[in-house]
Amino acid sequence: MAVHTTDVLVLGAGSAGCVIASRLSEDAATQVALIEAGPAAWRDPWIRIPAGFARLYASGKYDWRFHTEAEPGLDGRSIHWPRGKVVGGSGAVNGLVFLRGSPRDYDRWAQSGARGWGYDDVLPFFKRMETWTGEPSEERGTDGPIHSSEARHTSPGAAAFIAASLAMGHQRVKDFNGAWHEGAGPMPLNTKGGFRSHSGDMFLKPARNRANLRIMPERAIQRLTFEGRRCTGAIVRGPAGLERWEARREVVLSAGAIGTPQILMLSGIGDGAHLQEMGIETYLHAPGVGQNLQDHFLQRMRYRVKPCGTVNESWHNPIGKLRMAARYAFDRRGPMAIGAAEANLFARVLPGAEEPDMQYLFVNFTVTSYDQGPDRHPGFMFSACQCRPDSRGTVTLRSASPDDKPIIRANYLEAAHDRHLMVEGVKYARRLAAQPPLAALIEEELTPGAKVTSDEEILAHIRRDGGTVYHPCGTARMGEDNLAPVDSRLRLKGVTGLCVADASVMPLVPSSNIQPAALMIGERAAAFLRERAA
Repeated sequence: MAVHTTDVLVLGAGSAGCVIASRLSEDAATQVALIEAGPAAWRDPWIRIPAGFARLYASGKYDWRFHTEAEPGLDGRSIHWPRGKVVGGSGAVNGLVFLRGSPRDYDRWAQSGARGWGYDDVLPFFKRMETWTGEPSEERGTDGPIHSSEARHTSPGAAAFIAASLAMGHQRVKDFNGAWHEGAGPMPLNTKGGFRSHSGDMFLKPARNRANLRIMPERAIQRLTFEGRRCTGAIVRGPAGLERWEARREVVLSAGAIGTPQILMLSGIGDGAHLQEMGIETYLHAPGVGQNLQDHFLQRMRYRVKPCGTVNESWHNPIGKLRMAARYAFDRRGPMAIGAAEANLFARVLPGAEEPDMQYLFVNFTVTSYDQGPDRHPGFMFSACQCRPDSRGTVTLRSASPDDKPIIRANYLEAAHDRHLMVEGVKYARRLAAQPPLAALIEEELTPGAKVTSDEEILAHIRRDGGTVYHPCGTARMGEDNLAPVDSRLRLKGVTGLCVADASVMPLVPSSNIQPAALMIGERAAAFLRERAA
C-alpha cells in the first residue's frame, strides 16, 4: 500500500473542503493534501453554465445518487437526494441560489450550544469568502473569491411574482443577505460574468499549482486511521488501489451531511450498538453521529400560463432554443444565465410568526421530472418551502462496506407542525397566485390542482408530490451537550487531530438555502486550523 504524508489532510473537496485547502495552502510552509472521490472536471461547460444544473441533475454524472428509504410521511416514496461527487461538491452542481438565511438562524446556533457561532461571530467569515456586486452594504463582502449578484435576467413571470408579492403587502428586498430578509425580490445567485462561481473554481483552481498543495481526485475514502486517541489519517481507494494518507498536524473530514457520518461510523465512531450490529469494532461511542438529520421540504405550485417567455416555450421551439443560446453566448444573459430560480419571497404564513416561516422560489419553467426536461406547454412554478422544519431524520450504515450507500431516513412531515405549516403554505401560495399581476398570466393551477381544496386533500397531495430542497445537514452537529459529536471549534470530541467541517456540523438548518453557510464553515475551519498550528 502506497503511503503519503502531509501536514493537513482534507477529506472531501466539497464547498467547505475546497475553501479549507485553498486557505491553508496560502501558507507556503503548510503542506496540504485534498482527497476527493469524484473527478476534477475543471472544464466541463455544464458546470460553468448556470442553467446546466438541470442537465447535470438529469445525467447524474457527478452525483452520489443517494436515495432515502421509503418515507412513511410521503406515502412510502423514496426521494432522490443528489449530492455532488466532483471537485466543488454540491456547490458545483446545484441551482446557484445564494442565500445565507436569517441572522437569527446563527444566533439560534449559539443558543443551541454552538458557542461563538452567533451572527456577529460568523458575519466576518461570510464577508471574507464573497464579492457582492450589488448595492454596497456593511453586511456584504467586496473582495472574496465567490462572486454573487442578483439574477441577470428577469422574465415577465418573475416580475409578476415580485409584483404580486408587493400587492400582498410585502416589501421589496434590496439584499436578501442583509440584516433583514423578509419580502420579495430577484434571487441572488453565485455567478461571475454569467458563469457559476463555486469554491472548486474560485478558491481551489487558482491554488492548484501551489507546490504545497496536492489535489487528489477519484479517491474514495474507506475509513480513518488512529494511533491511540489521535486521528492520524485515512485509507482511500485510488486508481491503482488502496493508499494510506497520513497527517502530521490534523485531519479535516469534509465529506458532507451524508458522507461524513458514514465515514465516521465506518471508522468505529458512532453509536456502539449500531456499530456492533454492522460488525464494526467501536473506537469511540458517539451516539449523536448520524442523528439530527434535517432538510428543507417543498411543494411545487405548477401553473399552465399564457405565453410569457417561459423556458418551456423556448426549449420546445428550435428557433427559441437557438435564440436562448445565442443570447447567452453574446452577453451571458437570458435564461441560461439563471440557475434554479429567478425570484424569491420570504413570508410569515402562520399567525404570530416572529419572522418568515415559508420561502417561495419562482422558477420560470415547469417540470414533472428534471429527467424529462421542461413541459411542452407554457408554464412556471414556485416552490413553497418550510424555513425551519421540526422533523428530524437519521443516517445509518447499511453494511460495513464503504461501497454500500448508507440508509437515509429523512422522516419528512413527521412533526405535526411541519404538516400544518406546509398546508398553510400552499394556501398562502394560492393567495399569492390570485393577485392580479400573476392571475393575469395564469391559465390553470396544475398542482395541487383546483379540485384539491380541503386541508386533508392538500396534505394528501403534499404527501404524494412534495420533495426535497436538497439541503441535508446536521448529522454531526456542533454543541456542548453529550450527544453533539463536534465541539464549537469543529473538533470531534473524544479524539485529537480530527476536525469536521461541512454541513453536517450545523446544529439547525438555516431558514433558506445552505450553500453560503457551508462556505462560511470552511472559512471558519481554516481560521481554527491556523490558530491551532500557531
